[in-house]
Amino acid sequence: MRALITAILALVSAGSAAQPSVEAMTAEVTDNVATEHAECSALFAIAQGAFLSSGKRPEAAKFKDASNYAAQFSLVVAKQSRSQEIATKVTLARIEVSIKDMQKTIEYNYSNMSLLLSRYLEPCVQTMNGSEPLFQRWTEKIQQKYI
Repeated sequence: MRALITAILALVSAGSAAQPSVEAMTAEVTDNVATEHAECSALFAIAQGAFLSSGKRPEAAKFKDASNYAAQFSLVVAKQSRSQEIATKVTLARIEVSIKDMQKTIEYNYSNMSLLLSRYLEPCVQTMNGSEPLFQRWTEKIQQKYI
């Protein structure tokens, strides 16, 4: 995964002296991918709480699993550009910040979940359905920033 991003960025950055290093661009791509997964982990954690509060334990369990998977993927990607210890702290902080922001958005009331779903559900479905398109999208965004 990292090798693919590095190769793409190396080809694009070869002709421009004003661009940051390939390593810096790769770190920026992986940070954005990790952040998206952390946001999805937060969304799924809040959805888990909503289902638990309404007594729907099987649905809550599915969202707990999805939240854990998104958090783990976020951590794996975060480790691409930092140590295990810092990657863990950064990942947990990203999830915590996202949860707090989302809770404020719904005014700490699960009946307002549609506010989160309308903003995050589709991007999270895309994020969780495949990392390669996500890495490609962020690689292109970062390239455009420096071209």
